[in-house]
Amino acid sequence: MVKTKRRPRCRWCNKHLDSQSHPDSEPLCFRVNEKKIRSRMRPRVKTLSETYLDGHLRSEFISTDMEDKLMDRQRRLALDAILGLSDNGYKVPRNVHYFMDYGFIWNQIADQKPWAVYVLVPGEDGPRRKRKRCNNLWEAVLFHRKTIEEYPNSGIVSLARAYDIPREWALKKDKLPKRFKWCPHCCTFRVFRRVNPPQQFFAMVKRPVTDEKKIAKGVLFEWIERKLWLTECQLCGHTNRSQIFRRSNQQWEVRRIRQGKHRVKPHIRSQQKKVKR
Repeated sequence: MVKTKRRPRCRWCNKHLDSQSHPDSEPLCFRVNEKKIRSRMRPRVKTLSETYLDGHLRSEFISTDMEDKLMDRQRRLALDAILGLSDNGYKVPRNVHYFMDYGFIWNQIADQKPWAVYVLVPGEDGPRRKRKRCNNLWEAVLFHRKTIEEYPNSGIVSLARAYDIPREWALKKDKLPKRFKWCPHCCTFRVFRRVNPPQQFFAMVKRPVTDEKKIAKGVLFEWIERKLWLTECQLCGHTNRSQIFRRSNQQWEVRRIRQGKHRVKPHIRSQQKKVKR
């Protein structure tokens, strides 16, 4: 009796290594099917808190089907908050709709509590900032609905992601007072004041061109390095050091294109100029 050798199998997909449907090597097979393999090998959990350790997503659940489940959970609960919690005279804040329209990113599931409700509590030395961190928007909106009557200045804040100003609001911000700026984490216009003690930092600022020769060439704005005062949002405490803050609160160039025009000449870019300190 002739003994036949067993055909070797891949330890990742259990296919025969010499079959046409299998890649040339086992490491390549792992890279192709990494998400399926890690999903099959990850531990099974019963509660949401078991997927996090010290407030962060456990390494066993990274690049698995658990990420898709957590992302779908964020979307589903945000939609339930918008549709189900607007009753009894309470209106869901506008920034919650903005969060939902922009979608969610990996940072908002890697952190166990990526949202927070901030409240300004009056005190002897001035208002004090307090917050309650939340796992999803439904929990944040529910807590905001309870506190809005006692603290009208409370608001929902995104901790894991900063948002740019919407295109339709970019030109309307100039009609507000100068102290009102777009807060990337509150996703609305807030009052920004200087920190105490005062601090300064250098940053590139967009300013209108005053030179007539440059204006004749079509250059409307130029970038200049300036020393700025460090300011912070009065609700959430985020400062103007953020690049998204300066990009959202800069001056905008408007171009009018005639209807039916398909080709548009390239716009002359703003010149960048650095000033010596």
